[in-house]
Amino acid sequence: MKPRLSIFPRTESPGFLIYRTATRMKAGLHRAFQSEGFNVTPEQWTVLSSLWEAEGVHQSLLAEKTLKDRHNITRILNLLERAGLVRRETDRGDLRRQRVYLTEAGKALKPELVRIAIDFLQKALAGMSQEDLNSMQRILGQVLDNLDSDSKFALPAHLVRPERERTAQQSTER
Repeated sequence: MKPRLSIFPRTESPGFLIYRTATRMKAGLHRAFQSEGFNVTPEQWTVLSSLWEAEGVHQSLLAEKTLKDRHNITRILNLLERAGLVRRETDRGDLRRQRVYLTEAGKALKPELVRIAIDFLQKALAGMSQEDLNSMQRILGQVLDNLDSDSKFALPAHLVRPERERTAQQSTER
């Protein structure tokens, strides 16, 4: 049975609620970092957290992992480099490519920024049970899968998160 959908009133439209939530989460995380004295944007947080998972990746792969186009990833990395948080090195095997590494200062930020992000998430998700959170993740994942499965709505291949590709592959293999 298909759900009954309406885009009006706009404030109850699923797309608007997702957009509004994402916008508020992004602004709230930025304010949380600022209130603790850290001048880190959510975009920079995304890049730093990806590098904390695996550094030394090519700049192009980092762009894919963080859903940034090459212009945005370059701008973000320039700012992080100026702040002394990352450094780029030319790949010895392919002089056209840059590998991105955290500096000691970039590594040192991890405990505090992770603490702030977790505190923020706990406030944003207050009142939700683990079951609610699991349902939300499942539902949003389904929306992404639906969009990715239709070429009219899918992101360009270079912007699809590798994790989503693996998840989609695993679900089709079952």
